[in-house]
Amino acid sequence: MTHWQVTRLNKSLGEHAAAWDTLNQRLFNGHPMLRAIFVEGLLKHFGDGSEHLCVRVTDGAPEGMCLLKPTGFGVWSTFLPSQAQISPMLIQKLVSVTELINSLPGIVIRLDFLCNDPEFSDLSTGDYATSIRMDHVLTMNVNLQDGFQAYWESRSKNFTKNIARYQRRLVEDNIAPKFTCITTSQDISDAVARYAALESKGWKSSLGTAIGKDNVQGLFYAELLGRLSTSGGAMVCELWFDNQLAASRLMMISDHMTIILKTTYDESLKHYAPGRLLLRHVIEALSHSHPDSTLEFYTDATPDQLAWATSQRWITHWSFYKNKLSAELLSVLSSARKTITCSTATLLDTNVNIDVFRHPDHLPADVNQLLVDTEQDNFQSSVSWYKNLVDTVFPEDPSVHIYVLRRGGRPIAALPIVATKGKLGWHIQALGNYYTSLYAPAIAPELKYRDLAQLLSGVLKAHAPVASMQFAPMDPQSMAYRMLWNALQSSGLASFSYFCFGNWYLLGASSWQNYLQGRDGQLRNTIKRTTKKFAAVGGKLELLTGDADLERGLAAYEKVYAQSWKKPEPYTTFMPGLIRTSADLGRLRLGVAWLDGAPIAAQVWIVANGKANIYKLAYDENYKAHGAGTVLTAMLMEHVIEIDGVAEVDYLTGDDPYKKSWMSDRRERWGIVAYNTHTKSGLWGLSKEVLGRQIKPFIARINAFRGHRHQ
Repeated sequence: MTHWQVTRLNKSLGEHAAAWDTLNQRLFNGHPMLRAIFVEGLLKHFGDGSEHLCVRVTDGAPEGMCLLKPTGFGVWSTFLPSQAQISPMLIQKLVSVTELINSLPGIVIRLDFLCNDPEFSDLSTGDYATSIRMDHVLTMNVNLQDGFQAYWESRSKNFTKNIARYQRRLVEDNIAPKFTCITTSQDISDAVARYAALESKGWKSSLGTAIGKDNVQGLFYAELLGRLSTSGGAMVCELWFDNQLAASRLMMISDHMTIILKTTYDESLKHYAPGRLLLRHVIEALSHSHPDSTLEFYTDATPDQLAWATSQRWITHWSFYKNKLSAELLSVLSSARKTITCSTATLLDTNVNIDVFRHPDHLPADVNQLLVDTEQDNFQSSVSWYKNLVDTVFPEDPSVHIYVLRRGGRPIAALPIVATKGKLGWHIQALGNYYTSLYAPAIAPELKYRDLAQLLSGVLKAHAPVASMQFAPMDPQSMAYRMLWNALQSSGLASFSYFCFGNWYLLGASSWQNYLQGRDGQLRNTIKRTTKKFAAVGGKLELLTGDADLERGLAAYEKVYAQSWKKPEPYTTFMPGLIRTSADLGRLRLGVAWLDGAPIAAQVWIVANGKANIYKLAYDENYKAHGAGTVLTAMLMEHVIEIDGVAEVDYLTGDDPYKKSWMSDRRERWGIVAYNTHTKSGLWGLSKEVLGRQIKPFIARINAFRGHRHQ
């Protein structure tokens, strides 16, 4: 039998401390930041008495623990002072969210799990009505298992040259550096006091966030490291320049993991980069003393910091709602509150600027490269795709904008949009239309959702008043989707996700024979029968990739399309442009089925970055009985598997029944629509959105009931 036990704490784990440590050891190998001694310190110095210990008990034994507290009407969240970079939570998989919500006292509508480390806790599954995930900070670590020499040789040349340059400056200025590691309990107290004195001289002091000898932060760290040092769990590393303390790091340590708690350096010595030099010493020392361990930073990593990393991951916030209605209402209230407290002017900082371009041809080389990097996952994010789209669908259209965010002069995000003006405000949409099967902004790996919020802020300001924003279709599992969702939310817009269409795709076909064996017998028989039948009547298949045959193949495709069941293309130059562009890039796989010298079926496949995309297919309905579409798909499938060696084949759009038989997996494409509640049009759109979402389930039930009655 499984249930949650909820106990209010009095600024201490009390009698539960031993069980907490036992579970931490069993689940997470004694994660240093989840030790009872650390949690006890947080409760003692930063708790307010509202914290509750929640224990998931199965057959009398605890299998999960977390600390929760009420943070507003109907809202509970994990206890998370700023000194804890991850929540005090011992849960591998959150499988009973509803049960936990129902076990908490009072009315609970939303449950927030803040700063979750996905390396240890999987919160993506559970019995919840709806949830929202927010990528909070990008953290990093250094794996020490291969030794320092291998680690250092794996760093970039520019990185190691910079460190060497700082070391030469010390030699040139006759400064003797000295690196020390303090671990004994009698010396830890003095080391923490030196750290506090150094940090109090820097910029953190002016913000009121510096450790002081007698402030609550100073008392917390001095007590924590003092207690940990008695069992070898604390370390303070210092770098001295002659007799002057240049940099210091406070750390918790175990056999498997070292965590950097705090870092400071003497700002008067920044010319020598003492913080970086100290980190090099720390990594080298740990690689010798703890060769099988990992150095965890648990920080909001900057690009400079990421240069040290061997891996990185997002620390996430999760919000779980009791039901979908409460999720929508709280989203609206939160958005309204943010629009009151936030303004576009306050979001932009001095190190950020926004550029706007009206055509892909105008993009500078560094922005082009950002799109090239994004294109690795989606060929429809390429410069060539947008150029053809703009030239054939939006020629000389003033609504086209490509917003680019730069930080420190470097492009970190590009957002292609269409901005149209309505009677009561502007409407912003993804740059695309029904030709687009997957949209995504181009984002650099280190981009934070707060950065993207600044870009959206620029868009909102440039087109004020903006009534709504809409981005679709997108991959809901992608980083770009989550970034955009979180950025819209933090910009004070009431945001909603919606289903666009299903997407069937194939993974893991190592050979044509392997592929066929994985299909059902009916498809194999159909391919064999129609191939034989088509050859018997003199049918021929041709695969065109470009060169001299390109225009002949294009003419064949257009003739077949005109004779097919499909509606005429409203933009007659788009497909010819896409076919020619794909051929120029070596990506075109144009299959044509011929009978008596006439094309009767044609398919446009685009192969890019190890993926075959089935973009367009058509057949002449007068020859439907010959099954030319089936044999053409089989021929192209065999080619992309055997010759192109693709890792994935993608049908792009639609849940057509026949696609399931050709493919192995299904995923979904979703969109995001967001409303600005400070505009009349935005309020009207929001009202319709919320009302429609509440009425839709009732309509579905009525239709189901009617269908049942007619059976």
